[in-house]
Amino acid sequence: MNALPLFVLVFIFLRSLSNGVDRLYGTYISLALSVTAIVIGLVAAWHMRHVRIHKRLFTLLVCLSVFIVTAGLSFVVNVLGTGSIVDQYAAWYEIFRYVYLMMFVILLYSVYRHPTFCLNVHRVFLLLLLLISAVGLGQYLTGNAAPLTRFDKVARVAGLSSHAVPYSLEIVLTFCVCELSRQTMRLPIRHLHIVVYMLFLVALILSASRTGVALLGVTIGIFLLAQRPALLPAFAAAFAIVLWTSPFGELFSDLRSVPDYILRGEYAVWDWRTAETSVHWRMHHWYYLSTLGLEQPWIGYGPGQVALYSPFSLLAHSQFVEIFFETGMVGLISFAVFWFSIPLAAMSDRQRLAFSNGKRSAEIGTLHFWIAMFAGVTLVGLFDQSFERETVAFSHLLVSMFVVLARPVGVTERDLPYSHVSMTAGSRIEEASESRGTI
Repeated sequence: MNALPLFVLVFIFLRSLSNGVDRLYGTYISLALSVTAIVIGLVAAWHMRHVRIHKRLFTLLVCLSVFIVTAGLSFVVNVLGTGSIVDQYAAWYEIFRYVYLMMFVILLYSVYRHPTFCLNVHRVFLLLLLLISAVGLGQYLTGNAAPLTRFDKVARVAGLSSHAVPYSLEIVLTFCVCELSRQTMRLPIRHLHIVVYMLFLVALILSASRTGVALLGVTIGIFLLAQRPALLPAFAAAFAIVLWTSPFGELFSDLRSVPDYILRGEYAVWDWRTAETSVHWRMHHWYYLSTLGLEQPWIGYGPGQVALYSPFSLLAHSQFVEIFFETGMVGLISFAVFWFSIPLAAMSDRQRLAFSNGKRSAEIGTLHFWIAMFAGVTLVGLFDQSFERETVAFSHLLVSMFVVLARPVGVTERDLPYSHVSMTAGSRIEEASESRGTI
């Protein structure tokens, strides 16, 4: 294996664990890893300066660059003009996070054509899923699980994350990357997969996170709707039964009061006595931040400032509300364009291959699974977690995009006849383009 693909795999593995190590021992491993990734990403970008970049990926990088510039503009305007920046370190750190994500995209782009990329990603993420799920189970068995907020009714595990919700996001997306890479490589489900996936489900249940369960349910539900619609009613019934017969039953039943909470307008004034669940709190928080954000609608209050203006000193728990508050309408529009350029990049080649070979080709199944996952992540970003803050989870989403784009040699040489012809032809076209040295 070449040095750069090996570095990317090792980095993904270590960065997925470093947040917990930093939290437990007060180290700065995550920061050191992120700085290293940025430096290596710059070197990789320099070496690729004469390589033809995939059109949709180039668009994605441009959109992300525009959003980073917008965040920087919001920072400058709020420092020199309105004076709304409360914590300049938080603002710089937020911009640093966006730059890191851009460098991570460049790193993945530089290695995703490697013949063993998908296979090695599958191995790394399967090992990650085993480790982080085992950590959650270990917390529960050793009595280290506990309610995390006053809304919690059961003890929850958080793994190596700071909270059960980011933990549930990370393990669900790790599972999705495992499945995507397995389907891309046409690997059969072996006993190891079954053991790890069962351990993952146990860890997800122990996290008691509606967010993670909803993400998994939406992903599988949309995938079945697209691929096996006849199985969707059975899955929906089984999923509902499992939810209502588990501790999640009470967690989801509490949401019945949300419509009345909205109709009575109680979200406009915070009263903890009317907030039965964290969803009620989130609605008041969204209303408060959006109302405050309308006072500076164009450029916002500056990146990284939402927790400092929050009456609860917490993040918005809605990606798009948070982006609007911090960078205004200009930032929200540029971020939305970047966000939806991700599926355009992921679907570009595989959509062409899939539809040229029929609806039921193996390619369309992988594409449907990724689209279902992205739809679930978008819902999470809209209504629950500020997803752009979840560096590890966001990185997993970007890895999944490149898994969909990759064309493994092992598959093109052995699987379906049409796969060999189409994929090999596409690869030769790319190789010819690269050899011309165009930008």
